[in-house]
Amino acid sequence: MRARGALFAIVTTLAAACGGDDTTDLPDAAPTGTATVDVVRYDYEIDLETRAASIGLSLNALTPGNCVALPSRATALALSSVRLLDAPAIATTDGATLTACTPAGTGFAAGPLTLSADIPLQPLETWGMTQVGYSVTNDASGQPMFYLVSWVGGCDRFGPCDTRPGTFAHYRFTIHHRAGVQALCPGTVTPGETTTTCEFTHDGGPTYSTFGFIASPSWQTTPLGTWGGVTVTLHDRPGSGIAPLIDSAYHQGFLAWMAARFGPYPYGDELRIVTGPTYWSGFEHPGNIVLDDGLDRPMSSLYLRPVAHVLNHELVHQWAGDQTTLADTYDFVWKEAMAEYLSYVYEDENNPTEALITARAWKAFANGAAYHPVPEDTTRPTLLQYYGEVYGPGPMILFRQLESLSSRPQVLAGIASVLGTERTLSVAELQAALEASTGLDLDTYFDTWVRGAGAPVWPTFRVEITGTAPSQNVVVTETTPGGALHGCNFAVALTGASAGESAKVQITRGVDGVMVATVPTGVAWPVVSTTLDPDAQCLAYLETTTVTATRHPPGWNPWRGSLSER
Repeated sequence: MRARGALFAIVTTLAAACGGDDTTDLPDAAPTGTATVDVVRYDYEIDLETRAASIGLSLNALTPGNCVALPSRATALALSSVRLLDAPAIATTDGATLTACTPAGTGFAAGPLTLSADIPLQPLETWGMTQVGYSVTNDASGQPMFYLVSWVGGCDRFGPCDTRPGTFAHYRFTIHHRAGVQALCPGTVTPGETTTTCEFTHDGGPTYSTFGFIASPSWQTTPLGTWGGVTVTLHDRPGSGIAPLIDSAYHQGFLAWMAARFGPYPYGDELRIVTGPTYWSGFEHPGNIVLDDGLDRPMSSLYLRPVAHVLNHELVHQWAGDQTTLADTYDFVWKEAMAEYLSYVYEDENNPTEALITARAWKAFANGAAYHPVPEDTTRPTLLQYYGEVYGPGPMILFRQLESLSSRPQVLAGIASVLGTERTLSVAELQAALEASTGLDLDTYFDTWVRGAGAPVWPTFRVEITGTAPSQNVVVTETTPGGALHGCNFAVALTGASAGESAKVQITRGVDGVMVATVPTGVAWPVVSTTLDPDAQCLAYLETTTVTATRHPPGWNPWRGSLSER
């Protein structure tokens, strides 16, 4: 499924000469106007030392015309180098769009087109503190890591590109480098002493993750074995500490777990895991996963095993994000929530303690969120401003909370129904899939939890014990400011004065938050203390907890203070 632009009608005028019985057809006028095009393939060439670069696009014109207009913010684009149909073009730019036209009196029919230009990457530019753009960062050994990252809607930083999130294309990268440097990117890598090519010929890849490369002289290559028919290699700087923390058997099991539920690994029989000094803890380039080489420092993470969790998160993205991708920028939450949740489910099946730590990390990330998972503010925030807010609320709201309102198999069935093919997916489509698999009407739930303007107000509750043993009751009252009810189920843990006196009571509130006023404790001993939501089933907080006093600043992400993943 691919997005299409508006079609432009091109009117061809036919003229006839009159005179007796003789008629002469005049030639059709050349097509004019801006054609609607799909980008089928990108050919990108760069010299890492000089940063000289060029881009070639294979296009499919859906309508005839004489001009092509594509987003392009490349500041150093050489207009005199722009060629359309392999001939010099009349090129203009307004800083956001490159328009290339054929000479006056000429045009082109619907069908294949080519567009190319020289676009040196001067100067080095990234989006804020991230590595979105092109950057050169020294690693801990003092060697440079060269990294080109598109992210969502960012491929026009490197030249003309279709920036719509829900488009797929093929790619070829030609990277010139000094001897001793390894260059890696999605697809089949053909290394050379000073030139490396990458050819991505799978069904198609979204620009946000496929348009990119990484290179370094520091890596050593270590085989990690065959994971379900996929040959896996680690490209890692010696001394990074990452290699000893990758449990091949664990991740082989996870890759098989994913394939059994959501279809075969989408990118052939090869997977590369690459490390370096990256801004994010991980990035899901198809078949070419990048990990931050600081993930071996667990003291800065809220996860039990940061390397294991992040790697599984990025493996999920091969299906959820790469093969099935975003319909729109503001659908960003579903792919991150899905990567978190599926990593969590596998953790829960292997080590429930680890999974509980993950779910509690989500609740910690959610506290102080400045935007809803799908922001509907009048002036919508940029992705860089709000993306960090989805990692805690997203997996809790879209999946973890729905488990307790339905069941885990039903939630997994909903996810399976939208993955496994090259397609786009919106949050609305995910909602419909979850409604079909769970049997729940989720309109009110999504309106309350997922979409909204301004900062979200997560629910708070008062927990009271009434009566005396053995006839005690648990009373839970939602005290959220504004009076809205939030649908989710959770437990209350009960503790007595003596050793061994502990129990849990499940509070069933339903998808719309209808309260169960009184629940028997079922214990004969006096309850002396309670714990709300000990299993992290819901974004539920005690009314005495300050959940909105300090909002995350714009651009906040949980990785700088607690290493998480992208």
